[in-house]
Amino acid sequence: MSFPKIYFRLRAVLGVVGFLVLAGGAFAQTPMSYTVNGKPMFHVDVPDFWEVRVGGPRKLTPVGEDTERDVARVMGLQPEAAGNVWVGFIVPRGVRTLEEGADYVREIGPHLMNDAEITKREVRRIGGRTAHSISGHGRRKGKGVQFTAVLIDLPGPHIAFSVTVLENGFDPDLLGGINAIYASFKAIQ
Repeated sequence: MSFPKIYFRLRAVLGVVGFLVLAGGAFAQTPMSYTVNGKPMFHVDVPDFWEVRVGGPRKLTPVGEDTERDVARVMGLQPEAAGNVWVGFIVPRGVRTLEEGADYVREIGPHLMNDAEITKREVRRIGGRTAHSISGHGRRKGKGVQFTAVLIDLPGPHIAFSVTVLENGFDPDLLGGINAIYASFKAIQ
């Protein structure tokens, strides 16, 4: 085989390898763990170009109330380029079952959203675990939103609560990242 043929074949192979490396990088994700008292409860993969904000446990007083309430660590994920999409996870203290989780959602719901109307309820599997989800629409900070709230059964006496909030006018292409986050969910045994 002559030098020009080898050169062009090698160049073609390296071009394909380079494309695959670059394309693979575009779909790479970063694993994150949610912990309670230093013990990992679950992992999710964060899509590239999404930001993660984690707030530790604290006491908050809901608007219109006088009593402080303990709030566990919140892990929030948001695309860098879109402030109108948010996915959050929490493992609420003292909530041990999906039934208790439903009570928690009813209690916390009015603090997350106004005028919420539920349009769909379903039982499904997320990361091989039983999950209950509700979807609907409402208002948050004066803006129309769509939402999905999910309770995921974790090993032991714990549940994970997640909510996805999509402000009206969000980019539908971001749904792929959201679906990838939930598809990556893995409870720690």
